[in-house]
Amino acid sequence: MKKGELWVVDLSDGKGHEQKGERPALVLSKANGLCTVIPLTKNLNSARFSFAELIEQTPENGLTTDSIALVFQIVSLDDCRFKRKTGVLSKQKQDTIDRLIQEMLKINTQQK
Repeated sequence: MKKGELWVVDLSDGKGHEQKGERPALVLSKANGLCTVIPLTKNLNSARFSFAELIEQTPENGLTTDSIALVFQIVSLDDCRFKRKTGVLSKQKQDTIDRLIQEMLKINTQQK
């Protein structure tokens, strides 16, 4: 699993407002036996939330429908939760999501 890949993951044990069930997720990183991802939803009304980004369906990303990346729900998962790779996100969209992560976590990447 590499940054920018989209995978179907198993989030069957989600609670409350957490995403649940099998769904696509965007891989951010892999370290120490865990993979950090952003879950996606096909509920386009979720675009109203802060730190959410529309991911349009393309042959490259393998999504079956336009989806919303729920950046505010970043989560780390064990490899056993990953079912299958669907595709890869475009560089332009990955850059947009990276900026959202930096903004959400208040990470200043500019050198002084």
